[in-house]
Amino acid sequence: MKKILLSCVLLSSLVFAEMKSNPEHVKTMRGYEAAMGLIERGFLRNNANMVKRGANNLKNNLRSVDSFIIESDEEDFNPQAYAHNEAAAIVKLADDIIKNFEAGKNDEARAAFDKTLSRCLACHRIIRKW
Repeated sequence: MKKILLSCVLLSSLVFAEMKSNPEHVKTMRGYEAAMGLIERGFLRNNANMVKRGANNLKNNLRSVDSFIIESDEEDFNPQAYAHNEAAAIVKLADDIIKNFEAGKNDEARAAFDKTLSRCLACHRIIRKW
């Protein structure tokens, strides 16, 4: 659990470290961060409603992936398509988190959360160049 907490703190600092002050981008990233934090608090409190609310918030916030204008210097890489694919994968993982946690499979739910966080960090590394 310490890894998850540390990862969230790291993600938060990375999100806002070098971001230009575009209010829409900040709002989007804060929504992602808040949703992930709510899921994590639900795990810590063993509260299925918090986990479900956080996962649903994350899925709703992923609809705003188009708020970022993503450019690439590489011809064979489409960052917008990559971001959409990642958002779709994270939506599926959020569904897995809910399904597993409600079924009492807390380890599987946490594993899906870890995969979600890894995908978030990968997108930051690849798309946002952080």
